[in-house]
Amino acid sequence: MKIQFKNTYLTLLALAALFTMGCEETVTLDLGQLEERVVIEGLVTNEQNGHFVKLTRTRNFYSTGPAERIQDATVSVSDDNGNTYQFVHNPMGTADDNGFYYPQTNFQGQVGTTYSLSVVVDGEQYGASEELLPVTAIDSLTVIIDEEELEDPEEEGRFYEVLFYASEPQDRKDQYLFKFYNNGEIVKDFPTDIYFSDDDLLGERIDDLEIAGFYKLGEMVEVEMYSLTQEAFIFYSDLFNLLNNDGGMFSPPPADPRNNLSNGALGYFQVSSVSREQIMIEEPEDN
Repeated sequence: MKIQFKNTYLTLLALAALFTMGCEETVTLDLGQLEERVVIEGLVTNEQNGHFVKLTRTRNFYSTGPAERIQDATVSVSDDNGNTYQFVHNPMGTADDNGFYYPQTNFQGQVGTTYSLSVVVDGEQYGASEELLPVTAIDSLTVIIDEEELEDPEEEGRFYEVLFYASEPQDRKDQYLFKFYNNGEIVKDFPTDIYFSDDDLLGERIDDLEIAGFYKLGEMVEVEMYSLTQEAFIFYSDLFNLLNNDGGMFSPPPADPRNNLSNGALGYFQVSSVSREQIMIEEPEDN
């Protein structure tokens, strides 16, 4: 059974909608003059590396090209144990890392600790706080052949699926974000997919859960499982609904996903424990 949980790393774009109601008068909105806003995407985990903050600005409705990346902000993360970690912009000087801030000193997030983000852009301060919650360990991954895909694969040789197994603690309320990789590249069934769930859906045992994608022999598959706070779960739910809004007559107008950031910033500051597991795509033993 394949469950649609509902990453990329997400890059939020400014969205605007034009609504006309009635037939006697047309209202025109000046979409080119929407207020510019700061977009903050941050991550702190229980691992030694991988923390980052990405800063961009929204674009007006008619702009083309990538969002402007903010390179001159002041960024830090502090915890409730009195530690403060300064983040610096693009320390390696690579073009792909413009707009990304990384800690000057590596640190490992601790379960039960609350982390607070501070960002200052053009004299305006933005902040967010979130507790680092535990994540259940991934027990194992296995490989199977999808018989239907074997008969008519979209790409020759790509008919292997990966199954995911884990135990879900029932003594606490948990929410999770899942990311899947093939040879280091993110995998999604559809571009707007976000794979997330709570423990009500998953149950006590996660068995035979098919991850996104089909694979070939020799490919390395990785599964990442992130703990989410309730606020983060709501953000990803809102984001999923926004990305998959069909725009029909009865669809609600687009709205910014609810987040944990102050001062009107878009995006999210995520604090998570991470569990990960890899498997090489090889012929199943029983074949």
